[in-house]
Amino acid sequence: MNPLVTIITPAYNRADYLAATIESVLAQDYAPLEYIVLDDGSQDHTREVLARYSGRIIWDSHPNMGETRTVNKGWQQARGEFVAVVNSDDPLLAGAVQTAVDFMIAHPEVLVAYPDWDKIGPRGELIERVQVPEYNYRYMLTRHHCIVGPGAFIRRRAFELAGLRDPEFRYVADFEYWLRLGLYGPFARIPASLATFRVHSQSASVSHAGRAMAAEHIRLMRKYYARPDLPAEVRQVRAEAWGWAHHVAAEMCGRDRFAAALHYLKAVWCHPPILWVLGRNQLLRALKRLPPPLYALLRWSGRRAQAAGRQLAHAVRPRQDI
Repeated sequence: MNPLVTIITPAYNRADYLAATIESVLAQDYAPLEYIVLDDGSQDHTREVLARYSGRIIWDSHPNMGETRTVNKGWQQARGEFVAVVNSDDPLLAGAVQTAVDFMIAHPEVLVAYPDWDKIGPRGELIERVQVPEYNYRYMLTRHHCIVGPGAFIRRRAFELAGLRDPEFRYVADFEYWLRLGLYGPFARIPASLATFRVHSQSASVSHAGRAMAAEHIRLMRKYYARPDLPAEVRQVRAEAWGWAHHVAAEMCGRDRFAAALHYLKAVWCHPPILWVLGRNQLLRALKRLPPPLYALLRWSGRRAQAAGRQLAHAVRPRQDI
């Protein structure tokens, strides 16, 4: 008999796309399948959409408490051996569940299996096929890159090992969870497109919150490295991880050029080799976003450091006339 799979969809004001997502899950050629849709206090006609599927899905509506707590509620209700979160506007592709289950059965050591995915437009049109990187925990940590995207399937024992998502985080709760769970066992890439990520006007609604998102990335790293149980190989790459976290935070700042410039500075301060990746010109452009007095002070300090370096080099240069 096949293992039970639970799909969880947190829904908030995505009624126009929700039906397509529900249909994509119900059309999966896999059984047994438990499908839980949780309405997080939507103010559109989400409840009316869900009511049409009563008897075919498990659904509930509660006052708004945010995506992280809504996902945690679904995880606590889930009975499946394998669990996946499918966003309300990101339908699954045909055969996704069967392919993921077959993969996880074939790789019993894997805690999370994540697939390639398709970027789609508002009408479901294909924009890009995204091939995700093979799993590498060090890369995910040190480059501060969430390689796990839509369509990830989690083995039930993962919840016993790492618990639930951290409700302290609004924007990076998924990334924080993957970093935490990755300490307990391996993930693996499924080499097939099984999921989608829909780009539409509402999906960009958090773009104005860039500074808050940047702050969360930094708070994530602070909390992560405060753990007393981190392995030695993780502690050894702390500076690199912090450098790239500040780089990502800088990119999140958007039009807040001053905040971005400070994060770029901190990135190079934490991990100087990042300068060769960023490029000298990119760093200079970032520094020019600083207030003129501070930028002038940095340029003066840099020139003083260069002059001192030249004097030191001259002082220790072997004399040729002896």
